[in-house]
Amino acid sequence: MAVEAYTKAQVTLVDRERLLLLVLDGGLTFLERARAALAAGDDGAFTEAIRRAQGVVCELRASLDHGAGGALAARLAQLYTFLLGHLAKAYAQRSRRHVEEAIRVLRPIAEAFHEVIEGPAAAGERA
Repeated sequence: MAVEAYTKAQVTLVDRERLLLLVLDGGLTFLERARAALAAGDDGAFTEAIRRAQGVVCELRASLDHGAGGALAARLAQLYTFLLGHLAKAYAQRSRRHVEEAIRVLRPIAEAFHEVIEGPAAAGERA
């Protein structure tokens, strides 16, 4: 209970940039869980992880500021839409390939935002 309260407090106190990093990292975590659940044959855990990854991607897409982001926001919206399609296929087909492709798309986005927000040294430490 204390951990949950701390996490909630942390999210309410962090700035938008830090929150974006937390969301991106969470999306990758859910995709990794989905991949592991598929390998373990745990359909319930797979379903939950895919559902949560879809929620993250939906939130990322909805939070784009097209006015300020211009072409970058438009490109990210396309990537997030692509990811949602891949996650739907991963769910329907129980496809490890689709999960792995989603990870390959989301990971460089997360790494790029980490580098921009935290600086190259911090991004290099995460690799």
